[in-house]
Amino acid sequence: MATEVIMPKLGLTMEKGTIGAWLVAEGEAVAKGKPLLEVVTDKVTMEVEAQASGVLRKILVPAGEEVPVSTLVGIIGTADEEIGGLAGGGTRPQAPVAHAPAAPAPAPLREGARPRHRASPKARKMALESGLELGTLSGTGPGGRVVSADVRTFLSKGPARPPSAPAPSPGAGALLKLTRAQQVTGQRLTASYQQIPHIHIFMEVSGVWLQQFREGYRLQGRKISYNDLILKAVAKALVEFPRLNSVLQGEEVQLMGEVNIGIAADTPQGLLVPVIRRVDQLGVEEIAAQSARLVDAARGGRLSLDDLSGGTFTISNLGMFGVSHFTAIINPPQVAILAVGAMEKRVVALDNDALAARPGLTLNLAVDHRVVDGALAARFLQRLKEILETPGLLA
Repeated sequence: MATEVIMPKLGLTMEKGTIGAWLVAEGEAVAKGKPLLEVVTDKVTMEVEAQASGVLRKILVPAGEEVPVSTLVGIIGTADEEIGGLAGGGTRPQAPVAHAPAAPAPAPLREGARPRHRASPKARKMALESGLELGTLSGTGPGGRVVSADVRTFLSKGPARPPSAPAPSPGAGALLKLTRAQQVTGQRLTASYQQIPHIHIFMEVSGVWLQQFREGYRLQGRKISYNDLILKAVAKALVEFPRLNSVLQGEEVQLMGEVNIGIAADTPQGLLVPVIRRVDQLGVEEIAAQSARLVDAARGGRLSLDDLSGGTFTISNLGMFGVSHFTAIINPPQVAILAVGAMEKRVVALDNDALAARPGLTLNLAVDHRVVDGALAARFLQRLKEILETPGLLA
């Protein structure tokens, strides 16, 4: 009996997907559990496994085309099976969330570079990271296309080659096409900025105890960042102010049961926001480990959709770039985002009216005024400041 291949729902919020590449050519044998196609969403590219063995009798949606989830995209059957009744395509009842063996982020080439060999997006990404020249590989995909399995097989046989010279930067006047992820991010943030009434509240925070805590961990051989400590403090404050740990659903506000904080990360694919779950239940070292894992996965293109979904609050930190303070755009349906500036020495007045240089940083909280008014936002930020400046609360 023929098996339908449908556009899978790879995450709770996924509505459409693009066929990045078919990893088996029409008419070729298919093995159950082996990669069949690559699906590109607005956030990641994932290999999808075949759900049955047989022959890929028909490809109904070619690579590069975007379709809604549950759309029939191909048919697997026996070599002589009648499939005329299925080949008309269409959308099937929505399938449950599918599971894929790996979920790397989208794999565009560096800006200005053009692919010189036929290869799937994932294969190009893996080759770029390992410094492998695709021309050295023989592709096993349709039409000799190099797929991720070819890269893995080659790398397993020996060390990767030295990275090739970086691609030249685009010249003046060049037109650079936005990736699908960049397009969707731009659309969502534009809608957020236009439709959400943002309130921005700044507050200066002493960094004395943050600095001392970090130094204490360093002396013990433990790597903790300021952001890890801020994540812990924010989680504590969110437990006390659940309205800021909520999402707006139409005319209703849903208070979330978990404190899942997204951390904005700069990656070769653009801005991604992986999510650390149940932050209020984690210690600082656990937060540091989770944060390091997610940021590394984001930059290496290894995030899953689960890593990118379920956030209830977001922190954006540009302190590592020397930015003193800035404003951030709320990530809907969340109702708040915290922008964190650089830890830097500032002149402060002491109790005896003397002046001294002390470490400090600026926090900017943006909230959705439909859900959180200015007074509530100020009280939240005031409590966060208290936690960050009090060792007994921050520990």
